Amino acid sequence: MITALIVDDEPFARQALRRTLEPAADIRILGECGNAIEALGRIHADKPDVVFLDIQMPQITGIEMLGMLDPDTMPHIVFLTAYDEYAVQAFEKNAFDYLLKPVTADRLEQTLRRLRNSLCRQDFSVLPEASRLRQIPCFSQQAVVFIKLDEVEYVESRTTGIYVSDLEGHERMTTLRLNILQQRTALLRCHRQYLVNIDLVHKLRYLESGLAEFVTRRGRAIPISRRLLPEIKERLGIM
Repeated sequence: MITALIVDDEPFARQALRRTLEPAADIRILGECGNAIEALGRIHADKPDVVFLDIQMPQITGIEMLGMLDPDTMPHIVFLTAYDEYAVQAFEKNAFDYLLKPVTADRLEQTLRRLRNSLCRQDFSVLPEASRLRQIPCFSQQAVVFIKLDEVEYVESRTTGIYVSDLEGHERMTTLRLNILQQRTALLRCHRQYLVNIDLVHKLRYLESGLAEFVTRRGRAIPISRRLLPEIKERLGIM
């Protein structure tokens, strides 16, 4: 059984796709979402095998949403799009699954055959919007909270998870790993457990035994590893 989630901001488009999917006995639809915020929570909680994902959605596009998912637990994605020659060419070039709206039963069956034969990992790094984050999704039992990057003070890895600290000192957990955040944001890696927003750093303070730390404008001390210190000083133009 293949579990599926439908994500589209148009209710009629969601309903139409559900009706077209219903005859497939081996597809179980877990639910529908009208935006990326709702979808992130459902994907995080339900872990569907495949997500039928509309590209053009308000606030956060479908492709931007991909950058907020952990590649190691990423569901298979089938893009939904109104006819757009450039988008279709990009999808075909990179062998992404896509469906043009309105979705026909014959075209959907082609996609379902591919899904049944293989749910191999897809490489979305070729899509620029999926490679850079403008905000970090943080999960709780009640909601998904998005923290804009310029409001992130630092990110810390602990044994209990990855925590994002904002300008007001609030800490929230994210499912994104530290190395993913390092790759997809401008946050600076200063320690194996920390990323820091260099724009919110007040000073670099030297400690004993050749160690150092950043002090943020809010007064939070963030350790700098001895191994990374020379690279950080060079990047900041410190002799």
